[in-house]
Amino acid sequence: MADYSIYLRGFKEEDTVRINKWRNDPEIQKLVSTSFKYVSEAIEREWVKSKMTDNRTDIYLAICLAQTDEMIGYVSINNINHINRSAEGGGIVLDKKYQDGIARYETGMLVRRLVFDHLNLNRYEGRCLKEHTASRIIMEATGYCLEGCLKEAVYKDGEYHDQCVYSLLRKDYYDWMQQGKYSLASFAKLVRKLKLNRQP
Repeated sequence: MADYSIYLRGFKEEDTVRINKWRNDPEIQKLVSTSFKYVSEAIEREWVKSKMTDNRTDIYLAICLAQTDEMIGYVSINNINHINRSAEGGGIVLDKKYQDGIARYETGMLVRRLVFDHLNLNRYEGRCLKEHTASRIIMEATGYCLEGCLKEAVYKDGEYHDQCVYSLLRKDYYDWMQQGKYSLASFAKLVRKLKLNRQP
C-alpha cells in the first residue's frame, strides 16, 4: 500500500472550531446534499462530542495532513448495517485550500480500505445531487455504479433536487485493486475521459 500525504483519525473536541467554520461556509456546503443552515459553536461542540463517543452506526473521521497533523476536512461512513454488511458514504468535506482533487482521491482510497478491509462490509453506497457533476465523475472513476436517481428527493436552496444513488460492491472493489485501477494515474485518466463524455 502506497504512502499517503493524509491520514484519518477520530474526532477530537478541539476540532469543533474548524468543523463549525466549514459547516457555516455556504461555498463549501454547496457541495453536499443537505440544506444549508447556520450552526452555533455550542451546538457543534455537542455534535462533535456525540461522534466521539458513539460509532456503532456512524463513523466520523478527521482528514489530516501527514506532515503537519493539520486537520483539513472530515469524512463519514453512515448507516452501518452489520447484518446486511452495508453502509452509506456521508461525503467528504474539505477546506477550500485542498479541493484540487488529490486530497479527495486519497481520502476515498483510505475510506474504501476501511470499509472493505477492516469493517468487512459488502456494499458501500454513495449519493449526490444530480447536478453535482464533479461528484458523479469521481464516484464513477472509482468504480461506483449508478443505480438510479431519486426524483426531487432533496430540498436545497429553495427548490427540490434529484439525487443519484451509486453503489460499490466488495467484489468490484477488489477487482479494481487487482487491476491497478485505483492508482492516481488511472484515476486521473478516467476522470478526464468522463469529463469529455459529459461535454455538450
